[in-house]
Amino acid sequence: MTEEKKDNLNEQQTFLSDQEPEAAVEAPGKKSQPKTLGATGKKKKTSQQHSLQHKEVLKQQALEQQEVKEVLVFFRKYAKPAGIAILVVCAIVLADKFFKAQRHKKEAAADTALMDARSAEALQKVVDDYASTPTAPLALMELAREKFNTGQFDEAEELYARFTKKHSGHELAAQAELNLITCKEAKDQFGEAHLLYGEFAKKHAGSFLAPSAMMYQARCLEALDQLDEAQIAYEDLIVNFPETTWSRIAEANLKVVLGKKK
Repeated sequence: MTEEKKDNLNEQQTFLSDQEPEAAVEAPGKKSQPKTLGATGKKKKTSQQHSLQHKEVLKQQALEQQEVKEVLVFFRKYAKPAGIAILVVCAIVLADKFFKAQRHKKEAAADTALMDARSAEALQKVVDDYASTPTAPLALMELAREKFNTGQFDEAEELYARFTKKHSGHELAAQAELNLITCKEAKDQFGEAHLLYGEFAKKHAGSFLAPSAMMYQARCLEALDQLDEAQIAYEDLIVNFPETTWSRIAEANLKVVLGKKK
């Protein structure tokens, strides 16, 4: 038997096994038994089920086609404007990323320039060239300090004043304010300086800069030969900031003041 014939037989067997077996031939003299629903009845029922399923499929296809048409109409109507909107959003996102990258690049260059600065001119260049970066205030403070340390008190005072005005919310603003008063003290303006130090200490009572302001105020009073006021200032510092370096320095200076008063 060829392979092809074997396959055909297998197919026939499969087909026949799915059919309802026909009623057996009755033996002579025996009463016929009520017949059960045979292949014909089942085929009729199956045909009706297939018809209903076919109608349901056609109905579903019609709905799907209608949905496709609606989507196409919507797409034709709105696709172009939506596409433009998407392009605009993409452009904004890309532009934002570009500017952020450029900003980070500039900030990195500013930091490098500040670290490499070895003169007042180089510091001034950082202030000018990178004014929009977070490095600019730091360069300005460093430039003011450089001016102060080289005895250029007027220039240092002007720079500290510029810092307090332009960067009032910066974390170094209070330090710049204190250094500005120190410039006045350096120029022997002790009367104005001691008043400003006192105001600063009250304004920044909770700051770590408060004890230094009190120390400088007492120093100015001592320079003005106002020894009683200087004594009180040193004693206030000792009482308010005990067990600190400032307190120990104040105790030493207080001894000097008491010695002058004898």
